[in-house]
Amino acid sequence: MKILIADDELVNRKLLRDYLKAFGHCDMTSDGKAALELFIADLEDGDPYDLVLLDIVMPVMDGQKTLTRMRAVEKRLAPEARETPIIMVTGMDSSLQAMEAYFKGGCTDYLTKPVTRDSLLEKLRKLRLIDDAREGG
Repeated sequence: MKILIADDELVNRKLLRDYLKAFGHCDMTSDGKAALELFIADLEDGDPYDLVLLDIVMPVMDGQKTLTRMRAVEKRLAPEARETPIIMVTGMDSSLQAMEAYFKGGCTDYLTKPVTRDSLLEKLRKLRLIDDAREGG
């Protein structure tokens, strides 16, 4: 699995990478603009991400704008392809933003911080990206 993690906090990026590295390669970035650039480049190369974890509050371009632009690029470059699962990651105080991302922006799901390994893996099972047999230690 190919995963993109976008969060402005290094500790959060590393934590998510540590939870996911048993399931595939993780690219990491600290802002929405850089995440969008990686997303577009890989989509254009025909090797799109299998999963994107996107923080809502980030510098340069916030997660909501990044999400909206990612969905627009998918429709333009790969209209027949399945939408990439995008999970928004948010602090407890911004659950309203997460719901807006979910209903308006087209995110697949969301998680609230602090993200636990169990909560993340449960989302991935629900999205059928992993199963219990593949669950790394």
